[in-house]
Amino acid sequence: MEITTTDRRLHRAGLPVVALGVNHHPSAAGCRWWVDWDEDALRADFGRMAGAGLNSVRLFLFWRDFMPTEHAVDSEVLARLDAAVRAAGEAGLSCVLSLLTIWMNGQRLDLPWRRGRSVWRDPDLLVAEEAYARAVAKTAHAHGNVLAYDLGDELWNIDEADALSLTEEEVAGWYRRLADALRAEAPGALVMQANDPSAVFGGGPYGCDNQRELDLIALHGFPPWAPGGIESTLSYKATNLPSFLAAVGSAYGPVLIDELGSYGVHTGTATSFLSAATASVLANGVAGVFVWCWQDIASAAEPYRERPAERYVGLHNLEGTPKPTMGAYRRVIDHATVLTAAREPASAALMLPHSLRGQGTSYLDGGGSAVAAFHSYLLLKRAHVDADVVTSAGLDHYRHDLVMCPAADRLTLDDLDALRAHAERGATVYLSLGDHLHGLPGADLVGAEIVDFRLGDDGKSALCWGDARWPLRWDPAAMKPTTMVATTGRVLASYPDGSPALVEQTVGRGRVLFTNAPLECQFGVPGLLASSGWHLFYARIAEIAHVRPAVQCDEPDLEIVRGRDGGLVVVNHGEHPISAQLSSADTSHAVSLGAKEWTVLGRRLPSNGRESAS
Repeated sequence: MEITTTDRRLHRAGLPVVALGVNHHPSAAGCRWWVDWDEDALRADFGRMAGAGLNSVRLFLFWRDFMPTEHAVDSEVLARLDAAVRAAGEAGLSCVLSLLTIWMNGQRLDLPWRRGRSVWRDPDLLVAEEAYARAVAKTAHAHGNVLAYDLGDELWNIDEADALSLTEEEVAGWYRRLADALRAEAPGALVMQANDPSAVFGGGPYGCDNQRELDLIALHGFPPWAPGGIESTLSYKATNLPSFLAAVGSAYGPVLIDELGSYGVHTGTATSFLSAATASVLANGVAGVFVWCWQDIASAAEPYRERPAERYVGLHNLEGTPKPTMGAYRRVIDHATVLTAAREPASAALMLPHSLRGQGTSYLDGGGSAVAAFHSYLLLKRAHVDADVVTSAGLDHYRHDLVMCPAADRLTLDDLDALRAHAERGATVYLSLGDHLHGLPGADLVGAEIVDFRLGDDGKSALCWGDARWPLRWDPAAMKPTTMVATTGRVLASYPDGSPALVEQTVGRGRVLFTNAPLECQFGVPGLLASSGWHLFYARIAEIAHVRPAVQCDEPDLEIVRGRDGGLVVVNHGEHPISAQLSSADTSHAVSLGAKEWTVLGRRLPSNGRESAS
C-alpha cells in the first residue's frame, strides 16, 4: 500500500504512521548475505522484528552483488531481493532499500569494474546506475511494502575528493536522474539519500538543504562523529543531537533518523543513550527511526576483518538474546502512539541562514553556523522555550513572536530582508554576531556599529545585564572579540570594560536585540553549556518577546515537549536523577526520573497498547 508524506509525516492509506525500524544484515552472512543466501534465516529475523513491535526494516543492497558486471543486473540476486521484500511484507514490515551500497562500516565494498570512475559524473556509470535502479524498483514495487528507496548510504565516502568537487546543481541533477529512474518503475515511490551528520554540519554540496529532488531527508545520529563539543555518549548534548538533526532536516522536508545508536560503550551506556535519544526524537516529530542494528554479526568477512568492533552493536547478541538496548527500544515502541502526538505550535523560531553549512572554500568563507545553531537549540531547550527550526521561508508572521538567529558567519540580503520584515510586523528578532564582516546585520537593522576587532578577552570576559552576569569564553578559532558602539539603539547590557554588549533597536512594530558576542560558539568547551547558566539569558530574551514556557520547570536538563492535546513528553537528558515540579496554567505534575529516563504525562495508550503511560 502506497506511503505518502503530508505535513512532514508519513501516511499510509491516509492515516499517519511513524516508521519504527532497524538496520539489518543477517548475522551469519553479514555483508555477504545476497551471496550467502539463507531465506529461512531472513524470514526468522523478520518474524522476530515484527514480534517486537517493529513495522520497518532497512536493507542494504550491495551494488557489486547486484551488478557483478557493468552491463547487466544479476537476475538471481534480483530474485532474492523479490523474496526478501515479499518476506518482509508477509511479516508486516515496510522496507527501506539502500541501493548503491559501496561504503559500509568504514570500508569500500567497491565494484570491481568501476575502476575509480566518478559515481556522479561518468556517463557510462550513470547509465548503469539507472538500469540498476529501474531493475530494483521493478522487482520490489509490486509487493507494496517499500517505504522508500535510499540512493545509497553515506555515498560521499566512496570518493570524498570527487564528491566535494561537485556543485550543488550537479548533486541535485544526479538526485533527479536516479529518482526519475526509480519512479518510472515505481510511480509514487518515496526517494531519499542517507547521510551522516555532515549533511547538517559540513559544507559539502549534498547537505539536507540541497535535497529538493527527494522526498525524505535521512540523517544519522551518532554522537562520536558530530561536532559541537559533545562531552560523552551520556552527555546532555549527545542525547539531544538526533532531535537537533531532525529539527534542521525538517526545515527542508520530512525526516527519517535512519541510523541511531552508540559505539565504543558498554551496554548500560548504550541503553541509556538509546532510551533518551529515541524518545526525544519521536516526541519532536520525526517521521521515523531506524536503530543500528538488529543483531550482532557473526560473520568475519569484510568489512569486519578490518573493523571487528562493528560486529557488536546489535540490539541482540550472537545467540539472538535481546540486550537491554532492545528493552529500551521496546518500551519506546510500545509507547509510540503517545510519544508521537502532534506538538503544540511554537511561538518562537530558530532561523537557519542560507549559509548555515558554510559551503565556500575561499579565505572569505567560514565553516558555517550549524554548531552555533546546535548550541542555540540546546539553550532554548534548557530555557523550556519551545521553538520551530525553520528557514526564512518557514517564518510564520502570525505565530513566531520571537526569532533567534545565532552567530551566523554570513547573512545574505534574503536573510536580512526576512528578519527585518518579521520585526516590522511586531516580532522580536535576536541576532548574535558571528563573523564581524559577513555576519554583520548593519546599523540600520541593529542600531549599532562595530568599532574594530581586538584579539584577547580584556574587558570582555562577561556579559552584564542588570544584576545578572554571564561568563564569556573566547575561543580564538571560533570567536573574534569586537567592540561596538550604539548608534540609534538602546544599550541593555554591557561588558566589564563598559562597552555595549546587547543593544535593542526598534524596527517597525517590533524590535531587534543584537549582541556582538558570538556566545553560541563558546560551548565547545566541555561542561560549559550546563554550568554557565546561559539558558537564563535566553529566557530573558524570550521574556522581552512575551514568549513564556507553556510549562514552568526549574530543571534545565529536563526536556518538555507539549502536544496540542496538552499532554507532555518529559525526557531527562541529564546524567543524574531528577525530581521536579512541572506547572502550567491548567495542571501541575511532580516527576522523578532517573538519568536518561523519560515519561509521558496527560495521555493514555489506546486499549491495545502494551503498557500504560505514566
